[in-house]
Amino acid sequence: MPVPTGLGKTEVTLAWAWRRLVAGKPEPLHLVYCLPMRSLVTQTVQRLRRYFDALKTKNPEIDVGVFQLMGGEIDDEWAGQPDRPWVLVGTQDQLLSRALNRGYSMSRFEWPVHFGLLNNDCRWLIDEVQLMGPGLWTTSQLDWMRTKRFLSLKPCLTTWMSATVGTSFLSTTDRVREALSEPSQEQVAFEDKLKTALDHDDGLNWWREAKRPLAWWQPDASAPTTGGGKKRNAAKSATVATVTPDTVADAIAASVKAKHVARTLTLVVCNTVDMAQKVFRALSSIDHKVLLTSRFRREDRALHEDRLIAFDANRKAGNLPQDDPGLICVSTQVIEAGVDISAHRLFTELAPWPSMLQRLGRLNRKGDDQEAQAWVWETPKEGGNKKVERIGPYEAADIERAKKLVDAFAPLSQGKAFSEAIEELNETKQKEVTEALQPKPSPLPRALDVHGLFSTERDVHGGFTDISAFVRGTDSDLDVTVFWRDWSGDSPPRGDDLDGPLFDPAKEACPVSCGELQQMLKSNNAKAWLWDDEADRWERVNHWEIRPGMLVMLKRDVGGYDKTEGWTGDKSNKLAEVPRAGRGATLRDDAWTEVGYWSRLEDHLKDARREAEELCTALSLEGDIQKAVVEASGLHDLGKAHPQWQAALPDRSGIPDALLAKSPRVVAADVRGDAFAVRAEFLKLRPKAYSLPDEARRRGREDVVRLRWAIDDRLSDAELESLRHVAGVRWAGHLPFRPGLRHEVASALAMWRKYRDSETKPYPALAVYLAATHHGKARTVMRSTTGEGDDVFGVPSKSSKPSLLVIGGDQLPLDFSVAKDGAEGRWEGDEFVLTGYGWTGLVADLLGPWRPEEKGDVGAVPAGEPRHLGPFALAYLEALVRIADWRASDPARATGACKPSEVRDGR
Repeated sequence: MPVPTGLGKTEVTLAWAWRRLVAGKPEPLHLVYCLPMRSLVTQTVQRLRRYFDALKTKNPEIDVGVFQLMGGEIDDEWAGQPDRPWVLVGTQDQLLSRALNRGYSMSRFEWPVHFGLLNNDCRWLIDEVQLMGPGLWTTSQLDWMRTKRFLSLKPCLTTWMSATVGTSFLSTTDRVREALSEPSQEQVAFEDKLKTALDHDDGLNWWREAKRPLAWWQPDASAPTTGGGKKRNAAKSATVATVTPDTVADAIAASVKAKHVARTLTLVVCNTVDMAQKVFRALSSIDHKVLLTSRFRREDRALHEDRLIAFDANRKAGNLPQDDPGLICVSTQVIEAGVDISAHRLFTELAPWPSMLQRLGRLNRKGDDQEAQAWVWETPKEGGNKKVERIGPYEAADIERAKKLVDAFAPLSQGKAFSEAIEELNETKQKEVTEALQPKPSPLPRALDVHGLFSTERDVHGGFTDISAFVRGTDSDLDVTVFWRDWSGDSPPRGDDLDGPLFDPAKEACPVSCGELQQMLKSNNAKAWLWDDEADRWERVNHWEIRPGMLVMLKRDVGGYDKTEGWTGDKSNKLAEVPRAGRGATLRDDAWTEVGYWSRLEDHLKDARREAEELCTALSLEGDIQKAVVEASGLHDLGKAHPQWQAALPDRSGIPDALLAKSPRVVAADVRGDAFAVRAEFLKLRPKAYSLPDEARRRGREDVVRLRWAIDDRLSDAELESLRHVAGVRWAGHLPFRPGLRHEVASALAMWRKYRDSETKPYPALAVYLAATHHGKARTVMRSTTGEGDDVFGVPSKSSKPSLLVIGGDQLPLDFSVAKDGAEGRWEGDEFVLTGYGWTGLVADLLGPWRPEEKGDVGAVPAGEPRHLGPFALAYLEALVRIADWRASDPARATGACKPSEVRDGR
């Protein structure tokens, strides 16, 4: 969709909503709006929420949720609503990493849910494609896989929007082979209709007449060069003679101050964070300035963005006081696109031609400021005229091509409207413009890659497949998410002492260049920490082991951050205050058991079955697919009947003498001495908490008493802090429920035994897999998680321990044969007859091969049942079972839920 900048591509979402919700046309239920930068997301979300709120006011049946997904602010509510229309606006890092089953800034146990949902029943809208780099090619390949190679269970379509990038990315080898590279008749007709509107629609006169004159910058900023090549070279010579790489920032800042006009916006766009910070520092003598880069913690960056947006909104509305000095915004590429601001003065560092067009789109954006002016400068290269491959974040060849196009465009822009000057440039420099607009070939995912990414197990080195080359490329500027915490001593605490709050991406997350973080750690001999979700502790990571997409914790003393400039890498820049170190998600956690109430196992299984039936009906799933989802949901927690799991429950007071599926949250305090004051303080926080029996414990060298309470809802960090400050309290926090086994694995082992032993199958084999995967912790392999190796994910396989589940009068033996590597069988003459299939065989049959010509049948799944589903469909079904469980666990929907406050009150 070749829509020029400034004409409202965001509003295309309304066309999707009209087609789906009003006209009843075949459209996916969800829309995914993919943007290359964080700065674009917030404004897009705000605009779309205004639109859909207004629509809902006029027509309550049109109820579309709008959610956002970007590093530092992740809203996951959409993931629980596959049966409702929603729009998800996010950055390509977050969206594409999830679409490849390696979601950045999230637990690996949640990867399959987002992987399944984002590759089914969605229309992907790819905006500002000129900024996407390798991610653009990835969107093209994913579209091919969803529609041709693996197929989504529910249609998943893609629309790309840009007028500044060619379409070569749609002609990958895979797409050409499947005839997906040629434009459709609908596409050709749309482009003809759009061109007619741009040429003749009276409502677009402002766009056709807007002026955006561009000139080469000179150091004194008093006589801007506007002519052709000779004058540009002269200006360049003058610049080199007087400006060096070290002083260019000071010279630019001086020109900015001289050219800035009160009550207007001046925009300075730099190619690197380093240059932007230098220019910003050089403007130290004035207060009316703001810095925007990608290297801020989210809460700090929001303050800068709000200031910029508020200023421009007041300027447009005529609400600025007469003595307002205006605003100077120094930024990096984060300002290039999607930000609805209009500058009166624009200074831009020379960048590739598509980026230059986007930056000029921030000048006189609505055609109502015909005195606007732009200047472009070229930062002298380090090392003089020595040939280099890259200049800043860009390829040198792209910069050289842009330089020639600026030479040609600058004189045209002085006396003509921007659209007219661009059209003339396109005619006179057609070859050069076409070359400049084509996206650079880059690594792209093939079918084998995505097929392999279905597994979420660690590799032999303890890590995961690095998909950063498919998301952002292979350069060192790829992002790592960093946050700072504090603790005493050299290493973070462990166990109960790890009592700080959970990582809050909405406040703490700071994107940092992978290369810069590595260099900072190396030069300062500083330590970084990664959360180990199996060992349940923070582990040190060496600087050379850090890869894009990682979530890295730094101790406050390591420094590297300034609230006004963002990430600096300077150890002297330290945050004044940060929280204590806390835990992350672990393999042993069973958070969905701790939901604030007691519940019978039989009731919960019935609730989950009901929720699954309603989901399948809403999504029009039928036949064996529907049966697998419903049966998996109705049996998913059978394993909680295991005696070891039941024995680990902290209390049964709510529903005595029953098999339980849920247990309240428990908070505890270890107290030395008189506990009266501690009990009194806690009752102030939770007057209706239910007291549990005290426990004698040893903490360090002290004997303490552990006070425990069952509570309806978790204590906040501030509430826990108040409890910790009571005299005698040695520790206070929430107690995680850890039964020592994965109950969903026990469910699958019981279901597999019943499946194998039944002549008429009670459910498809797919249901066994879906029950096993409903927490995302057991998926493609069954393995031991203890040192002895006599278990499957903690479920004991020794004959001396229970291998039988008893529920509702039924006895369900566990079948451990499926958890073995390979397959079981016997020789009959010269033929080996299979009698049992390993778990990997079951997964292989359900998943299918990565290319259709391979049979790949193991024989674990009969031909008449769902199999060879492909990674997208199989993960989608996993997500549906998990969502049915989430909904059944909601206290407002759960049957017979009994809260601690109700037990305390005698209800």
